[in-house]
Amino acid sequence: MKSSLIRSLAAVLALAAVNGCAKKAAEAQSETKAEASHQEPIVHLTKENLAHVSLKTETVTRGSLEMTLKAVGRVSENLNKTARVTSTLEGRLIQLNCDLNDRVKAGEVVGLVQTPELLGKPLELKAPIDGIITVRRSTVGELIDKETEIYTLSDPADLWLLAEIKERDLGAVHVGQEAEFTVLAYPGERFHGKVVLVGNRVELESRTLEIRIAVANTDGRLKPGMFADVEIATTAINDVLVISDQALHTLENEQIVFVALSDTKFEKRMVKIGQEQRGRMQVLDGLKEGERVVTEGSFILKSELLKGELGEED
Repeated sequence: MKSSLIRSLAAVLALAAVNGCAKKAAEAQSETKAEASHQEPIVHLTKENLAHVSLKTETVTRGSLEMTLKAVGRVSENLNKTARVTSTLEGRLIQLNCDLNDRVKAGEVVGLVQTPELLGKPLELKAPIDGIITVRRSTVGELIDKETEIYTLSDPADLWLLAEIKERDLGAVHVGQEAEFTVLAYPGERFHGKVVLVGNRVELESRTLEIRIAVANTDGRLKPGMFADVEIATTAINDVLVISDQALHTLENEQIVFVALSDTKFEKRMVKIGQEQRGRMQVLDGLKEGERVVTEGSFILKSELLKGELGEED
């Protein structure tokens, strides 16, 4: 009887020990799964994958980003280098020596006016400045007076870009700031200028203010009247981690990049992005300086990642 009781007690203790071990093993397995679920997925590419795509990477570096203010504007003549040719006397225009796009020198005779005041001697119309004829208003034989505009000439090598900024952005713009702009005629090309004047009047309806940007145009490609998309450099942030925006992907409302661990092994990494400027992104979290991120061809990595996740769900 006594030995039977001892054997029963031993069996109960052994069963409890087995159950305890099983519980610990299950807990350990659960913890392992939980840790695995928090690890960032790794994408492995085969030689066959790599044969069909060209991957390019760049190193995460520290640098600077310029913050810019965007505005719209239009190219204009530099009115400080623009002048009109008019007659100082009434009479008949009997000769025009220039036409549109002709280049003239200051003092050059550009036309003649027959007027009674000079007793048969024609009045010479002279160019007041060096420039190119941009406007022709009159024709030979026309009766003109002192208000008649015959020519307008301007120096096309120096132009203005007139841009409209919002009233709320006025405090961020000042004389001397660098500006860049693009025009439809030359897609992908950026032109440069400098803010030389900030207006002193806010338009009542639009609540905008005009600023003037000086633009060099020695090659003559920019033409007055062109519309422009303008970016004005306002502030700069320095010593920040920077990557190309080509490395960034959106996946399930998360921003990710692929970090190259080797030529065939890539890690999906969630990142937090800050400021963006001209294709460069500030990285706030998720990357370290010196790591390599994929910038071109990463679509195949995203595709392989999604295939792997779908396979796990199945």
